[in-house]
Amino acid sequence: MLAWFGMEMGLATKAVRHAKAASDSIALAAAARYRDGGTAVRTDAQAAAASNRGPNGPIVVTIGNGPAGGGDVEFGHWDDVERVFTVDVDGGPAVRVTVRFAPNHPNGSPTLVLAGLYGTSTMSFERSSIAVYNPPRHTTSLLLNSALQSALDLSESARFVSKGGVSVRSSNAAACGIVSGAKMQLSVLRLPGTLDEQSKSAVDGVFEEGAVIADDPLASVEFPQAIGHGDQVDNVEHDNVGVTHVAPGVHGSLEASGGTVILDPGLHQFLSTIVLSGTAILQLDAATIQLMGNATLQVGGSSAVSGTASTSLNDWSGYWILQKHATQPWSIADSSTVTLAAHCYAPDATLQVLDQAQVSLGTAILGSLVEQGAVNVEFNDVIGALTTTPVPGRARLVR
Repeated sequence: MLAWFGMEMGLATKAVRHAKAASDSIALAAAARYRDGGTAVRTDAQAAAASNRGPNGPIVVTIGNGPAGGGDVEFGHWDDVERVFTVDVDGGPAVRVTVRFAPNHPNGSPTLVLAGLYGTSTMSFERSSIAVYNPPRHTTSLLLNSALQSALDLSESARFVSKGGVSVRSSNAAACGIVSGAKMQLSVLRLPGTLDEQSKSAVDGVFEEGAVIADDPLASVEFPQAIGHGDQVDNVEHDNVGVTHVAPGVHGSLEASGGTVILDPGLHQFLSTIVLSGTAILQLDAATIQLMGNATLQVGGSSAVSGTASTSLNDWSGYWILQKHATQPWSIADSSTVTLAAHCYAPDATLQVLDQAQVSLGTAILGSLVEQGAVNVEFNDVIGALTTTPVPGRARLVR
């Protein structure tokens, strides 16, 4: 009888191990898809559950509706210091999964023959696991090159979302300021100095303090040469009503308050400011803007910039705007929008996104970024030259 009892305890122990292995795999699968949205998280969690087996077959877990989940799968935050999991009504990068084996549960329960002689033939238990999203820290979407001043400043209800990380070169104590109400969602924020506690609370992602910031990978790449022109350079003429096509070449200024201006394929060098207001639309048709000297970009009203970048500029193919030695800030303000799946290179420029403006780009190398108001800024690509060796794994078990 003792031998039989030992065998049954071995079977019970094996079932407990299976439950723990299942909860581990489900938690890891769910946490790994955190950035991909609730549907992806739930799909992979259920797939991981079904790949594990319990007494009645494939493991079954319930996931409550809403960002916080519920039932067997909950979403929230993990405190590495206190080692505490907290459910959050808005969800979060941490997942707690419970796998249950019980007689009246769909997963069933291990049957103990010997125990039946004493009035019970089943056992009930549960095992839980907690996993945390492990963001990819090897990519960069935005490099802020300013070394002397505050390089990243978000205030009011500003929002920032980035596919890759953000690297800030400035070691100034005020290099990064993210005030209460502003939020950043990114994989990693790197800076050579430290980040104050208020700013840390506004960052959804990892922050690397004391980081060594990579050099600007494009600093030594030859810029497009100034296109030769006579003494007279014409401004772009537009009636603010219809559609105006602009051939590539050298232009003075561009001012538009309505209608559509289309920059035809090629390089467009502007010697003076581009000013968009009202309902003006600036569309790039496989075109690249190069701001020369003190030229700057001012987008306001309900105006919009969109389109595609040139693919015929060798090292600068895929860049929609270029400028070196910028002395004046760029301004995207009011309810204007700038939306291009293209890159920006202006290592000395300050980009100001104000009021209710919306900006969506591929990547950028800038001097500094200021967001103020109910604005949204997104970077949806990564700077290939700044990508390092990937860190394995997209989630880690913490319990």
